[in-house]
Amino acid sequence: MSRYYFHIRAGWDLIPDDEGMEFPDLDRAEMEGHASARDLGLAALRERRSCAAYALEVADATGKVLKRIRIDPVPMLA
Repeated sequence: MSRYYFHIRAGWDLIPDDEGMEFPDLDRAEMEGHASARDLGLAALRERRSCAAYALEVADATGKVLKRIRIDPVPMLA
């Protein structure tokens, strides 16, 4: 199992995930990332705040960003 970190990028700002989660592979971590991005996008929509410049970055233990997932609730409503 590898540890993956889910950082939130808001424009130039970064909200780091200091704990991370263990997954058997990147595909599973990416699935979790998409679920988290969906939840964050829907929370922003409910709170009537923009998340247009937000992304969730899936990184490995070295800090290398492996996937970048856009946080956007609009496609989920279609």
